[in-house]
Amino acid sequence: MIKTLESKKVYKGKIIDVYRDKVKLENGKVTYRDVVRHIDAVAIFAIDNRENVLVVKQFRYPVGKELIELPAGLIDEGETPLEAAKRELKEETGYKANKWDELIHFFTSAGCHDEMLYIYIAQDIEKVSGQDLDSGEILTYNKIPFQELYNMVVSGEIEDGKTIIGTMMASNIIK
Repeated sequence: MIKTLESKKVYKGKIIDVYRDKVKLENGKVTYRDVVRHIDAVAIFAIDNRENVLVVKQFRYPVGKELIELPAGLIDEGETPLEAAKRELKEETGYKANKWDELIHFFTSAGCHDEMLYIYIAQDIEKVSGQDLDSGEILTYNKIPFQELYNMVVSGEIEDGKTIIGTMMASNIIK
């Protein structure tokens, strides 16, 4: 077990905080670990009765390009992951779902990050409003047939990790 000897916050942001921790390894060696503390998040694999999946397209500044992704967002303080998923689906697409199940949850990058991402499958979806995006969000949404999305994942056209994982997990349900 690694023991934390000292933890120093070196950056405080809106979504992340960065720490430089002094640690003692199992073998007794003392070293440092950089740790990103990140707000947990959700993603939604929303599929209609015709097997069309809701996806969003948005420019992702860190990678410098537009990506096709599942609708997703951060879990607000006091929210459960499911409550956040329902809110994010409605905000980003104007849809709601009558059936919800968790597909999977996982650490997005456990080597330096503590973010937990919850992916839900949302079924029996219906349009209930327009988008209600956050002030810093610019994205469009569309429906893609499941098989087309699956093929885009397999071919490498989809590069977003949560969308790859969500699509592959949903493929076990959607036959």
